[in-house]
Amino acid sequence: MKLKKYKRVIKMVKSVSKRIIQSISINEKYNKDELEQMEYALVTILFELMKMISLIIIFSLFGYFKEATIIVGIMCLVNPFIGGYHEDTQIKCFIATLLLAAGKLILSLQCNLSFLSNCILIFLSIFCVWNQAPVINSKMPITRPKLIKKNRVRGLRNLIILGLLSIVLYNYSSYYSLITWTILFEAILMFNKREYKGII
Repeated sequence: MKLKKYKRVIKMVKSVSKRIIQSISINEKYNKDELEQMEYALVTILFELMKMISLIIIFSLFGYFKEATIIVGIMCLVNPFIGGYHEDTQIKCFIATLLLAAGKLILSLQCNLSFLSNCILIFLSIFCVWNQAPVINSKMPITRPKLIKKNRVRGLRNLIILGLLSIVLYNYSSYYSLITWTILFEAILMFNKREYKGII
């Protein structure tokens, strides 16, 4: 029963996205490929938005609204530019995101990092992104060198800013740990086995 409801939601989102793109195409001149890309991007954004809102609601029920908001915020700042872990379906993606977010939260609550340890983890995260980003696969099929470089720079810049924020907050807020663990997870998840070989 739940699966049927989930399928109906997916169908509805895709239908709404198609109508929006069709209304845009009436006034503007786009070719078929451009319209398909726009539709895919819109569907992805809507699903990601639903996933993030659901994540915040679930964690809020357990009293972790701020923590969930921080995790979601960091993911939105980093993930679109560095790429990384993906699942085949939206439901699998949501479950994986939920479990990973729970892991980040638990580690931030249970592990007290020294200042040096915190800096080392941040440095490792930055190095991973500098060395690997952006991950090109079937879920992030970008081929233009200019766009690849732009994504890499943006992802690296955002990660450095978040890392510096964690260092600044070390003596003032416990949220520094959550920031550090979240950016570390995002960096590690770039090294996944699912790579689309037909692009590079």
